[in-house]
Amino acid sequence: MLLHYQRRLLLNLCRQTVSISNHIQSVYHSEVSKTIQIRHVTFNTPIKKKILLKINTVLNETEDLIGSQNGSDATNITYLNNELVLSERMVKFPFHYRCLLEQQFAICQDRWVTNDEWQELYNIVGETTKPIFGSVTMLVCVQLKHIERGRSLYEFIQNRYPALLTLTSTTCTAFMNLLALDFFTLNGKKHGQDYSLHEKEICDVYEKCVRDKKQSIVASAAALGIIKGLCVTRLWHEAYSYLPFTNDDDQLQAMTEVCLAALHNDDIDTAIKLVKNFKNPPPSDSAAATISSVLNDMVRDMFRNLNEKNEKSYEFIQHLFQYLSTLDYFIEKSAVDEIKTFFAKYTSNAFNHGITMVYPNGVCKELPGLSLTSGDLTNDEFKFLLDYLKETAYTEKEVYNTATPIEFEKLQAVLARNKFTMIVDGLNILYGIDRFATDPVSSMVKTINFLKNLRVSRAQMLFIVRKHALSRIPHGIKRDLSSICEVFLVDNTSRDDWFVLYAALYSRAYVLTSDILRKERGISSKSTPAKDTQVNDKLQKWLYRYQYMFVRQGNRTFFKPPMAYKLRAQYKDNVWLIPYFSEKPQSLGQRPDNWFFVYKTSDYKQTRPLTPNRQSTNESFSVKPEKKSL
Repeated sequence: MLLHYQRRLLLNLCRQTVSISNHIQSVYHSEVSKTIQIRHVTFNTPIKKKILLKINTVLNETEDLIGSQNGSDATNITYLNNELVLSERMVKFPFHYRCLLEQQFAICQDRWVTNDEWQELYNIVGETTKPIFGSVTMLVCVQLKHIERGRSLYEFIQNRYPALLTLTSTTCTAFMNLLALDFFTLNGKKHGQDYSLHEKEICDVYEKCVRDKKQSIVASAAALGIIKGLCVTRLWHEAYSYLPFTNDDDQLQAMTEVCLAALHNDDIDTAIKLVKNFKNPPPSDSAAATISSVLNDMVRDMFRNLNEKNEKSYEFIQHLFQYLSTLDYFIEKSAVDEIKTFFAKYTSNAFNHGITMVYPNGVCKELPGLSLTSGDLTNDEFKFLLDYLKETAYTEKEVYNTATPIEFEKLQAVLARNKFTMIVDGLNILYGIDRFATDPVSSMVKTINFLKNLRVSRAQMLFIVRKHALSRIPHGIKRDLSSICEVFLVDNTSRDDWFVLYAALYSRAYVLTSDILRKERGISSKSTPAKDTQVNDKLQKWLYRYQYMFVRQGNRTFFKPPMAYKLRAQYKDNVWLIPYFSEKPQSLGQRPDNWFFVYKTSDYKQTRPLTPNRQSTNESFSVKPEKKSL
């Protein structure tokens, strides 16, 4: 039984039913509690070695852990507080110490740690770690939201090592941040009356360690912690003085905290001034401009703290929605639910709100006569993207770095000769429609049938593919492909995606692909990032407007048509419309399906309904097994 559970020992260290000591004799499994009970087992060197191999990943070393070796981890392992399994080498340096805490505290429950327990940990860390022991440990508590652990840590430092509080401001500011966590997410708070349960502790730390310190030496991260702490207390106005010390990365978050404090204290005028000065976009959950949990939480918490009885609340909402209209990020259902809850409590009959789907041509199903703003790119935007592609054409480690100028000239000649309206990413479709690697002929036949259903003339469709894709295709089938579209072959070592993108932008044509341009936008590799966020945003906008998103689900293949409208929050005909994801997106290429709308009943006038295109959201074609010869 012991051998069976050795490899799972670390995973159970955090459970309250686990007890570890230096003398063990038996192990048994409890079917009732579904946990492992460990009693008085003597840990020998092989067991220690297995534990260390499980947890010592932060060092990324291949040191031979032999029990008889002097100074090895296997001989110096310590069991601390029944929570940490560590050795002197593992906590010698600050980076290793922080990574170890992150890994092991993540599976531990938050609890109050005694001074003696903290002392035991402090004694074992390296000399280089001791001066920043408090700040590093407190930052991990903030990261994992261990409030009680952080409170006990601050008491320990204050009682036994007060000098650590003066060496760096990080410990105090991080502690203020910790005590303020999740206050604005709470429901049922009374405006201007309820404050954090830890308000007294926050104010004491601020008075003793922060207020009299010269503000000129406050770093951005420290300023953010101070702002977060003050905003959940009656001293929230003092947070203003620390806003200038936040850098671009922290500025939006800092201003959001002060704005939430203003809303909670029913100071709408201050909140409006702040939201009007939101300039920076929020961080996204990925390199693609799709979703931002930071933005979602910000919108949700603002509506949660906004007083529906304040007559200026709608003015604030308009400025917030105006900020959303400048972003290519989308919120989620949790934020929209909070918006709906707010308007349900607002002045009766003053507003109408709901959810609508939008047809590909921009017509709103639930708002007769209303069509969204066009999403067409300007001439300058097309030129910007083409210039970017030319700049990166021959750059080392970038797109098509093995191609030659002659190959590019051939493409230009083809594009000058024809006016294409559809560019097909050949390899993308061939591999997506069937198993092209093992049955290329069947995949090509199905691809030809699929392209025929697009109803695009041969002179207007360009099929771009690498040469090897046609090397195993019979001549008759290749002739059938050439009969429905123009075919352009690129070298096998060239990056065909670049040619697809350039041809589509140059011709201002639609593109049929499931690709979302990961490499061109710097999503797949940090070594080839996009030029800047402007490139990413414009490529995303272009994809929404010109991409026929190829999708395969089981034996069914279809495409999502491009959207003729601007995929951003917008104010149209006295109606605010906000796109959002009803479910967490599973891929970077997903688009919001629903739009939240709200308008004043006195301002909105229905016009004659527009007739939507009969084209559905998903154009579907069945792909049937065909003979290998056409």
